[in-house]
Amino acid sequence: MKNIKESTYRIPFVIWGILIIITSATALSGCTQKLEGSLHKRADHSLDRIRELPSPSFLGEGIIPIEIGEEEEFYKSAGWLSGSEILYVSNKGEQTSLLYSYNLGTGKGALLYRSDEPIITAVPSPDRKKVLIHSSASEEGLLTIIDLSGEELYSTSIQSYEITFEWNPFDENLIMISAFTEEWDFNSYLLDLRNNKLDEINLPEPFVRWISEDELVYQEWDEEGMELTAPLNSLSLNESKTETLFEGIYQFDSIGPYLMTVKVDDEDNPGLGLYSFFRSGDRQVASFTAPLLTSFSGWVVPFYDLMENGKGFIYLKANSMGDADLYEGGFNLMRYHLESQKEEVVLSELANEPLSCSPSGKMCLYGFQLEKVLNIETNEMFDLVY
Repeated sequence: MKNIKESTYRIPFVIWGILIIITSATALSGCTQKLEGSLHKRADHSLDRIRELPSPSFLGEGIIPIEIGEEEEFYKSAGWLSGSEILYVSNKGEQTSLLYSYNLGTGKGALLYRSDEPIITAVPSPDRKKVLIHSSASEEGLLTIIDLSGEELYSTSIQSYEITFEWNPFDENLIMISAFTEEWDFNSYLLDLRNNKLDEINLPEPFVRWISEDELVYQEWDEEGMELTAPLNSLSLNESKTETLFEGIYQFDSIGPYLMTVKVDDEDNPGLGLYSFFRSGDRQVASFTAPLLTSFSGWVVPFYDLMENGKGFIYLKANSMGDADLYEGGFNLMRYHLESQKEEVVLSELANEPLSCSPSGKMCLYGFQLEKVLNIETNEMFDLVY
């Protein structure tokens, strides 16, 4: 690999990467996801507002669970193609992985892609018309892009120990890719699907998010790696221009049209997180506070997602601050309305596990393999696989 850069990014991101690899390996070898949630001890909470249902062939309000084929094992769900259609991956034997689309309303599924290498993950494009598939072969990461008929649009291999990638929601012909060595050095690439061209690109940090067609944001971490917060910078690819947007950011994300930042109060209310949402770079449109849990590397920001086509932010909220390894207080599933800046409790007494919500906001996939379905309208939770 050329132009290897020294890794200077923050410890939480290193842990994030390590946990992805550990969990992926575990799931592929047996059948056991974003896995920073494993920093939190999973308590066996009762779900006092959710009815846990049995597993007949028809469950919930118009929802039919998946029946896995013979000699296959469910690996994980991989996001939404529409308000009722999802992607999921199953494994057949030690090497073969199968990617399916599945309609929860009709119970009909279709095999989209068969891989002779284990599929690590699959991610729909922002308009949900294409899917990026990451599979692994020894020291190489294999990236394949297909359309919803299963036709292969692009494929390449990158020497890597682990790979992260980001679709550009403003121009989904562009995908930013960072490939890591076993020592956590990295190289970054820009894939342009208009001409199927993969160019190596010099980025200061591997974990980036898009906030416009040509602009990325990243945290500028101290080379010593001892700070828990860092400035949030923007980088224009066209102009090669860098600008500091905010100081003292603990965590950030770009979800839909919004840039989200999380700051932590270290003085008056230690462990209280300030979530802020911005559009058009630094124009704040909403903010709220919620408790965070402490961990050996800093704080645990519970899982979250965007729903209702960008109108609602759904997140897990701890009932109190405390140590993540000792915490047994449960999490409430909250819906925060970005326009009205009001929030409501959707469900109570959940564990801190990943969320992936349908565009309509009526249902969410939930769990470390996204193996459960939350029906937001009826307060029901059930297993996705029959």
